[in-house]
Amino acid sequence: MDYSKIVHEVVDSYKNTPINMLGNEGTGDGEYEYLSTLRDSYVRTVQDVDLLFNDRKGKKVLEVGAFLGPVSITLKGMGYDVSATEIPEFHESNSLVELYKKYDIPFHSINLKNHELPFESNSFDVVVICEVIEHLNFNPLLILKELNRILKKGGYLYIGMPNQAYILNRIKLLAGKSIHNKIDDYFKQFDRNCNMIVGLHWREYTLVETKELTGRMGFNSINEYYYYDKNTSLNGFKKLLFKLLCLIPSFRPFQVVIAKKVAEPEHDFWLTDANS
Repeated sequence: MDYSKIVHEVVDSYKNTPINMLGNEGTGDGEYEYLSTLRDSYVRTVQDVDLLFNDRKGKKVLEVGAFLGPVSITLKGMGYDVSATEIPEFHESNSLVELYKKYDIPFHSINLKNHELPFESNSFDVVVICEVIEHLNFNPLLILKELNRILKKGGYLYIGMPNQAYILNRIKLLAGKSIHNKIDDYFKQFDRNCNMIVGLHWREYTLVETKELTGRMGFNSINEYYYYDKNTSLNGFKKLLFKLLCLIPSFRPFQVVIAKKVAEPEHDFWLTDANS
């Protein structure tokens, strides 16, 4: 199957029918540009998920933090039974709700901070959560416990996110610079005219940490890797240097961990007003 072709067709559909999710005219172009920069990532995710199964029939997939839906829509078109979630603020977009309705994808309004998902236990074959965990400004263990609960025994958790050990981060630290969001972004998050509601990376992880997180929450990693988008915007010497550095896997900017549910976590978490 030509995964690149089918994903690109889905992404290109946003060019002619923009969502304008925040209700501001003209933001559709920005949405399309954003999706275009992540094409390779979407192709990788769709291919990884599809190669987990010999038969797609009846396989249930949940995408957490589906945003504009290119992964969910592509997987739905391939025959998977797909559901999607997004934060309530994005769910208020009528055009986004209509998009998921158009493709017959159940679309749920969920704030992960509430730590509860409106799905039955042992009901999904795969949970896809890409570019989400680094945006959580709270302890992720409870949501990982919930993802474990809703996955079938032997089901898969697919995590994609930045690699904290990315070479550029290492260079910044050596130069005494921060690897986190600029302070100005804190102000943008509270600005109704900026799409920064969940735009901050509050905590990035190394691949070793991601494996430890999932391993201690009832999952066993079956595959993990670092990657980078070859269609980088860099040019000339910078592009060559970047690709040379990325020959070292742990220097690459992104990571994927695919883990299988092998047990249910039995941690007796102590929740208080201060830590939850």
